Amino acid sequence: MNTEILNFQKPVFQKWKSKLESVDISQESFERWLFVQVSGVLFGGKTGELLIIKKDFFDMSLDGSLEHIGSFCESWRLKYKMLVMTGHSLKFIVYREDAVNLRLKRASKRILHCRLKYPFGLSAQTFLHELARRWQESGRIPHEIGIALGYPLKDVWGFMGLNNFRCNGSCGWQIFGNPEPSIKTRARYEDARRRAEYLLQAA
Repeated sequence: MNTEILNFQKPVFQKWKSKLESVDISQESFERWLFVQVSGVLFGGKTGELLIIKKDFFDMSLDGSLEHIGSFCESWRLKYKMLVMTGHSLKFIVYREDAVNLRLKRASKRILHCRLKYPFGLSAQTFLHELARRWQESGRIPHEIGIALGYPLKDVWGFMGLNNFRCNGSCGWQIFGNPEPSIKTRARYEDARRRAEYLLQAA
């Protein structure tokens, strides 16, 4: 666990917990669920989290879910981007804008722009907008979303067949090349989830 991240988030947690005392039970349940789902982003240094919500989740309409997603992200200083929305489900990413921007700077320009044909000068917003467009047009999730989900870039490119690394197992995602950094990353995300669950139980 990154104790610096945890200490920074303590006052935010207290304020968010106080807010939940004045909302209805459906919003409270929904936001507590979100808190655990995006724990890697909150406490584990994860860039973003992809989530899918089906109609009547927590007995709420999709419009109601959208409202509560916005409320949660505002409380935690996060962003969200709707990627695919139908009458039956929402597929969206909750993310840290600065973290996605940093990942885009670190990503191979040859792969991102020359192979995958993303425009130059990408920001978190323009990348996710283009990714959403491709997902909606093709009906398939673009695997480069892994950039915004905090997966090691070697694993993102390896899964897409864009490097020469051999698959060396999995840890929630497929590992390519040296497994050690991938396993450490996964452990950090799992530790963050345990921390989130503990905080909710103790609250």
